[in-house]
Amino acid sequence: MKNYLMFALILCAIPAVAVGQTVSCDQCTHVASVYMGEGGVIAMADDTDTVTWVATCGGVTRSDELMANDDGVVAALWTGDLACMADGGGTFEIGPVMDGGWFWVTDDMNSAVGGLIDMDVLDNEMADITSAGDGISMTMGKGAVFLKEAASGRVGILPNILPEPPVAAADVCGPRASRSYPYPYNGQQTSSCMLGGGGTKVRLQGPGRYGGLTDLTGGMVTRNNAGGGNVTIYADLWLDESGSYTTATAPASGASDADITAYNQAIQKGWAGKTATAQGAGSGTNWLTDVAWAAVLHGATPGASASTAGVTVADANTGASATATPDAQAEITIAPSSSYCPTRAGSRQTTATVLILAFPGGTDLDGADGDLPALPDDVGGVNQIHPALATDKDDGYHAVASITVGCPPRSSSSANPGQELVPENLFPTDG
Repeated sequence: MKNYLMFALILCAIPAVAVGQTVSCDQCTHVASVYMGEGGVIAMADDTDTVTWVATCGGVTRSDELMANDDGVVAALWTGDLACMADGGGTFEIGPVMDGGWFWVTDDMNSAVGGLIDMDVLDNEMADITSAGDGISMTMGKGAVFLKEAASGRVGILPNILPEPPVAAADVCGPRASRSYPYPYNGQQTSSCMLGGGGTKVRLQGPGRYGGLTDLTGGMVTRNNAGGGNVTIYADLWLDESGSYTTATAPASGASDADITAYNQAIQKGWAGKTATAQGAGSGTNWLTDVAWAAVLHGATPGASASTAGVTVADANTGASATATPDAQAEITIAPSSSYCPTRAGSRQTTATVLILAFPGGTDLDGADGDLPALPDDVGGVNQIHPALATDKDDGYHAVASITVGCPPRSSSSANPGQELVPENLFPTDG
């Protein structure tokens, strides 16, 4: 009984052998560029504990599995039956393994080392290795040539797969400027270009130098001191410029100036800085206009208004605010807050994270129940991108940006007055 058991265990340890058959390896990702003679292979398993290899030599194919060690490394020796002595060598495939695996071949007098080749690049163009004459034999492998000098027995493995140059970035579909000053964007590229996903982004602008506006790239805003007045910032919605174009019909020759202007505006819509002129009227105001705005206090009850943190949004589409900002640009007012930014020394100040959301125009943001449309759980990142031209039905909004409202430094006058703690002379004397 023991002899039968031992014989069964030995059979389980022998790699599978197929004579005169083709054995495929769906898991194999790399191949040894040269497989001839004795040697070995070593590689890092690619997110797996088990790696498969398939070796073919002289019409005989063998396959087996390797178990990765604690570091994820697998290795096998090409000795015994795995030593390929056939003329011209054979093939050795292995995978899944990471790039960086390598192998070695031991010849009569010397050894050579080569890298495992990713099977995806085997169809790349290969260079013809320059011949050094009859003194050096050349044996073609998989993406490399095995060289051997007859006189000295020196051997080497020379890769011959040509590196492919990086693919040039595709042109993005969208507005194109003419060459005449002042560079009006009166054309667009609609073919041989890349289209994006129709996403949008929210731009936030706040007070800048000399009374102008500047982009709030970090989303950080500081309140004024109590009694110092409000801080006003603006939000508008733009295409993410990943590639899009208008389907508006181009005006025919001899069209009126009004038709030409309308077409140019359709081309430029949603593209920051791509207005009718590089400078002057209209520059920077071609944001998307079918937008309604809301502000939500992040981290509070879902849908909680930001007004509790002293932050309010005037939707430019309706009400008196329509005269304060252009159509579809939101005016965000940040008021002083004694609860978030108390001036008394020793009291704790709190920052507020407020989400500015752009909804499709016509969305009811002020319903009878006062609730905003349902918001997804992942809201909170800065400038998250969501489908704009076909609004996501689950989320209900185009895009969202966040602002962090901080407190100004406390003035020195807010500290409590007191007596001098350390006198000028610690040890006075009479003399």
